[in-house]
Amino acid sequence: MDLSSTTPIRTPDTDSIASPTPDTTSDPTPVLGPCAPLRAGSGRIHVAHVAGRSRVIRNQASNPLKLWVPRRPGPASWIYTTTFGGGLVAGDRIEVDLDLDPLTTTVLTTQASTKVYRSLKDRGCSQQLQARVGDRATLIVAPDPLVCFRGAIYQQHNRVHLADDASLVHIDWLTSGRSARGERWQFQRLATRLEVIRGGTMILLDSLELVPREVALENPLRMGQHHCLATVVIFGNGLAEAIESVRRGVADQTDDPHDGCLESASPRHEGLILRLVGPNTQAVGKRLRQRLAFLADHLQETPWERKW
Repeated sequence: MDLSSTTPIRTPDTDSIASPTPDTTSDPTPVLGPCAPLRAGSGRIHVAHVAGRSRVIRNQASNPLKLWVPRRPGPASWIYTTTFGGGLVAGDRIEVDLDLDPLTTTVLTTQASTKVYRSLKDRGCSQQLQARVGDRATLIVAPDPLVCFRGAIYQQHNRVHLADDASLVHIDWLTSGRSARGERWQFQRLATRLEVIRGGTMILLDSLELVPREVALENPLRMGQHHCLATVVIFGNGLAEAIESVRRGVADQTDDPHDGCLESASPRHEGLILRLVGPNTQAVGKRLRQRLAFLADHLQETPWERKW
């Protein structure tokens, strides 16, 4: 099967900078200033280079958002985002503002999958990330997969500003829903948008919108039997060898041919976009760990070693 035949509906070309369907939750303007009062569900994080390691020197959050900063070995700082109640409900608006000083390395991840509960009367929930990555700094965004329940409405908007020699690894993946309960592609609407900006120029805009009630995603020409979708964006000259390794791995197709996964790699200037679909979270997660094994060299461990 050609991977292009499984691409979900409404996936604009990544070279396009056209805006998605207008929505008040997708406002791309910075939501938090350094002295602005915290709104409900918002947080600020500042990471600095201290004594040869990356340290979180500022960490503020307001309910229902919680930011955990555990002590981990290695040079990187680790930040876990979570919400009270175990997921997002209608009306939740999570906003995270992240500053990375030069020479820092930060992993932004989650404790577990992000659950989006059923929305009422077309009132959805959203998450936004505004990140600024300094010179020779690296940001790794590696959450667990998104799980939208029946009737859920969810919108996500991440904007990352990179310094000239900063690096980024951004993982975004989702499942069809609670498949064990028979909920496959039964949410109302899901929209995600990633903007990567370097030197005031947008070098990547990647957006996705899924509306299952308009086109059945179980269609063999859409997702078919695949119930997990992942997009990985890698940018930065400091990750040139890793980018080439991922590209070769996808081209050679040396991984398990029987795991049901399909993938494609799209090289870009100083970067790469990896798209992957699979029959379940386990198969896609395994393939992601294989493709992103190079993270262990930068972190002295991978984002998944203490989870699965």
